[in-house]
Amino acid sequence: MSKTDCAVEKAILKSFNRQSLLSNDDSFWNGIRFQFTQSRSASALPDEILFPENAIHIYTDMPSGYVLEARINGRCQKSSLVTGHSLIIPRGTAYWQSDNHKSQGITLGLNFSFLERTLSESIDLGCLKLHPQFPTFDPLIYQIGLALKAELEHNPHSSRLYAESAATFLATHLFHHYAQGKQKELITTSGLPKYKLQQVIDYIHANLECNIGLTELADLAQMSLSHFSRLFKQSTGYSPHQFVIKCRVERARELLLKGELSIADITYKVGFANQGHLTSHFKRLLGVTPKVVRGK
Repeated sequence: MSKTDCAVEKAILKSFNRQSLLSNDDSFWNGIRFQFTQSRSASALPDEILFPENAIHIYTDMPSGYVLEARINGRCQKSSLVTGHSLIIPRGTAYWQSDNHKSQGITLGLNFSFLERTLSESIDLGCLKLHPQFPTFDPLIYQIGLALKAELEHNPHSSRLYAESAATFLATHLFHHYAQGKQKELITTSGLPKYKLQQVIDYIHANLECNIGLTELADLAQMSLSHFSRLFKQSTGYSPHQFVIKCRVERARELLLKGELSIADITYKVGFANQGHLTSHFKRLLGVTPKVVRGK
């Protein structure tokens, strides 16, 4: 993480008066910062803080009777919150809060350059502004936050594609539901051109052992992240993350049948974080465990 990213992250946590319990510091996620956080104390911030980056806070572990008083760009609101409420704060927003209990939650930061890279073919960010949102219950934001936390806890070192795909979906959702302005018309096609699809698939097969990211796949196709993700699924029937998992399982099966490598060696050779991760996806997609295939 760069010094700039570190400074932004600390500023966001300070803005919400929180400390980090879990982060994606070593997971190489592009464009999204993840923190599972806890309140430092139940108290008011001393001053308004100008947010340095687009941020979302998702309240996940809430005590009974939790009340948040927030001031956003001079507007005040007092709310009784429960698990699943989300607070949306765009960069440049003046924010202050006071609460009556300590709590835990998920704090997400979305880099503006990532938003541009994600949405450039469907949304003109120069004409579309993300608006701050007092705490509201949005099931999709809540589920994305929980999914990112689970992925980071169980698969921290090969979670990049999953996280960037989730961040792309989240960014698209935010600008379709919490922004005002004129949107571009979505470009409609029947999928990726055949040569671009083959180029991406060849790259995936050649790099299964690596922590593949959505940004590099979209770069190969020379498309925005959201446009690439949509057309890739139209072409293959799978999201990029689902397709990579499928390819890893297929390659693992081929290596198991050859019988030259141990299951542990195959696990890392095809890009899974650990043997349990391999077994889980293997059984889900093929209906049997790697040991069963190895024993045939």
